[in-house]
Amino acid sequence: MKTTNAALLFLLSTAMAGSVDAFVPPSPSSSLGAARVATTPLASGVTTDRALVSSLSRLYMSAAVEAGTLTQQTLDELEAKGVSVPKYDRSALTSSILHVGVGNFHRAHQADHVDKVLQKDFDNNKQWGIIGGSLYAPNRPTAEKRKQLEDQDWMQTIVEQDGESEKAIVIGSMTDFLPVDEDNGSIQKTMMDPSIKIVSLTVTEGGYFLTEGKFDVNDPQIQYDIKNIDGTPATVYGMLVKALKHRRDEGLEPLTVLSCDNLPHNGDVVRSVLLGIASEVDADLAKWIEDNVACPNNMVDRITPRTTDENREHIKQKYGYEDSWPIFCEPFTQWVLEDSFPQGRPQLELLDSVTFVQDVSPYEFKKIRILNGGHASLCYPAALLDVEYVHEALEHPVIGPFLDALEYSEIIPTVGPVPNVSLPEYWTLVAKRFANPTIMDGIPRICFGGASNQPKFTVPVAEDNLKAGRGVDGIALVSAMWCRYCQGKTESGADIAPNDPQWDRLQETALKAADEPTAWLTELTDVYGEVGKHPEFASSFTKWMKFIQSQGVVSAMGEYTESTKKAEASPIRTALEESTMAAAINEAKNPGGK
Repeated sequence: MKTTNAALLFLLSTAMAGSVDAFVPPSPSSSLGAARVATTPLASGVTTDRALVSSLSRLYMSAAVEAGTLTQQTLDELEAKGVSVPKYDRSALTSSILHVGVGNFHRAHQADHVDKVLQKDFDNNKQWGIIGGSLYAPNRPTAEKRKQLEDQDWMQTIVEQDGESEKAIVIGSMTDFLPVDEDNGSIQKTMMDPSIKIVSLTVTEGGYFLTEGKFDVNDPQIQYDIKNIDGTPATVYGMLVKALKHRRDEGLEPLTVLSCDNLPHNGDVVRSVLLGIASEVDADLAKWIEDNVACPNNMVDRITPRTTDENREHIKQKYGYEDSWPIFCEPFTQWVLEDSFPQGRPQLELLDSVTFVQDVSPYEFKKIRILNGGHASLCYPAALLDVEYVHEALEHPVIGPFLDALEYSEIIPTVGPVPNVSLPEYWTLVAKRFANPTIMDGIPRICFGGASNQPKFTVPVAEDNLKAGRGVDGIALVSAMWCRYCQGKTESGADIAPNDPQWDRLQETALKAADEPTAWLTELTDVYGEVGKHPEFASSFTKWMKFIQSQGVVSAMGEYTESTKKAEASPIRTALEESTMAAAINEAKNPGGK
């Protein structure tokens, strides 16, 4: 509450002294007329100006709105300030989608797409509201996030920025966020609700219990779920199998399970997990799931950083209201899906950003290799050089040309043809998106979870190039820089905070690799598999580890970039003066000109 409001409340309480027990101001999510004055009989000789009390009450409530809460009641005022708001009747919106894993990406992507469909044709899509849910985890502020959204009537602001323009959009596709309970009972019950047609997931790329790319039925959490499928399963997959078992037994419709994580063949992966659990529980149930449950593959794309206090303050200062959990992201968004939704779906085909195809593989492969692989390649040298944001990494006189050379020389050749897509043009678009200075995409976010990301985004690039007889020097350098990062110090000597669920193991192995480089490959077999055993990759990795430790990552990247021919004619490379890169390399070797 602003100081103005506090002063008004003091005046109000003073005006009512002697005649009023309490003034109850409106809650952020209540209607503007919801303030209450609870009265008692006046004490002898005391008079109160009721008109003054009424005027102060109205003034207080008006000031509260100006101070800024995003609620259903304030949408007209926000629209007058230039904010796009839902034009449909949210009170008539019902929910057929349960999303597990409510975070910034889900809200910026799936929830935004559904909101746009509701804006275009509410009458034919009003059953497709989204109920959010998140699995219980100690020390995770999920309950706080839920309360923030509840106070905003489940609405949130998306701010699209590209360095040249900005647009604020309030989305209203969420209708609820389930209470966070230790046994995840609310999510389990909702999965069983016949009105739910789609359960969508964003549980991160590392949340699918995969070992060397295949579902690991022996994982302790999965084994617990198998033994407790009729009780309280712990994972979202055990909960889904339990819900599907209930639906089968009760003669209810099955569900469509939609993974929205950056995972190759994400639908096939989630199907393998469900069938892996079900086959251990009941072979007939596994067959029923295989025959009746759709898990469409889909490719999702939108760069979405974490929310910061600066984001919240930006909305408050520029648009005059408060959003406790806004999303700042790029304008670009894309969703490519297989059209396999037997129980129905929103009319996503109304949107230009959505494409339905028979085979998602070429599209997801392109995106995972070029965009996610690009992120996974630039983040560790950036962190080692104390670069804070992705756009600064791309502007760096050595990191930018290195990434460009790597994309053209080693990543793009592994992608293959994509219908109606020029891969060099796509990389140019991705590079432009990376260079967006307004969304402030932090390097630590991209670095997080290397042990699960590298096997998906970079190691397969090396594997494909080795099979094709092409070089792997650049990807080996990426692995060497990741190893150097996991040693826990930047090149300036600053500490690197633990940034991986497996950090202790990674750091121990990385420190060992300082003297014995191949230890990184031989001890991380879950990351490298056969690639780590390949003589060419191991030799290149060893070379780069020694190079980095003697001359630093700037010199290593410069060496690689100069060795690639295709980098000479590529867009970013030609946009930078070679002398600038040379100067940066020289400075790294001779700090301060010494």
